Amino acid sequence: MTVPNWKTERYLLGELPESEMNALKALENERGEFYEQLELLRSSNKELLAKYPAKTRKFAVIEPIKNRWLVPLSACAAVLIAATAMIAVFSGEASLPQNAVVISENGTRIKGLKTGLEIWRKTADSTEKLANNNEARAGDLLQIRYAVPEQCYGVLLSLDGNGVLTIHLSGKQGKAVKLEAGKTISLESAYELDNAPKFETFYLLTANKEFALAPVAENILQGKTPKDVEVTQITLKKR
Repeated sequence: MTVPNWKTERYLLGELPESEMNALKALENERGEFYEQLELLRSSNKELLAKYPAKTRKFAVIEPIKNRWLVPLSACAAVLIAATAMIAVFSGEASLPQNAVVISENGTRIKGLKTGLEIWRKTADSTEKLANNNEARAGDLLQIRYAVPEQCYGVLLSLDGNGVLTIHLSGKQGKAVKLEAGKTISLESAYELDNAPKFETFYLLTANKEFALAPVAENILQGKTPKDVEVTQITLKKR
């Protein structure tokens, strides 16, 4: 039986309904594929905790897209707790950014796409694109989209007015994920704004080679610009 990564992590956190917890506990006791999956995740988290020990722990939230895992940061930021993402369907076609790459039916790619980050808000019957410094409010349902001109690695994060860091897209074992190049990509899960005050800033961090998530996340929490990565960001003002 194959268990999705997000459910495995929720099982480790004890966040599943009792019936599912019991069923997965029995599956773990069989010491098969699910047991190995759990051991791999436990080992990964243990290695990260050893590499980035936390003296003062601050709790933040991870919103899962495809992969969810705990990311220990450091003395100023430490253990990130997984939470359930809200899945939403955004209707309508989004307009591509200026000079965007367009891939035709025969696979032809038009050059000119630049690294970009887009935030779209679900409305009653459509969606609207939000610009930097636009206003937003608690309960807004957002879709995050990115575009990169060439194959690279990246992560998508956001930081709110309470100092809570949310990971929207990352790779396995605390690394950046390989991003799909040449077109605008929409994340599969929507993100619902909570009642954190003042702002929510979204970050697309990219580099030509794979990089660790924890150091760049720590920089953002400290108000520093991460080194050796390209930073694209959009800030929404909370009202």
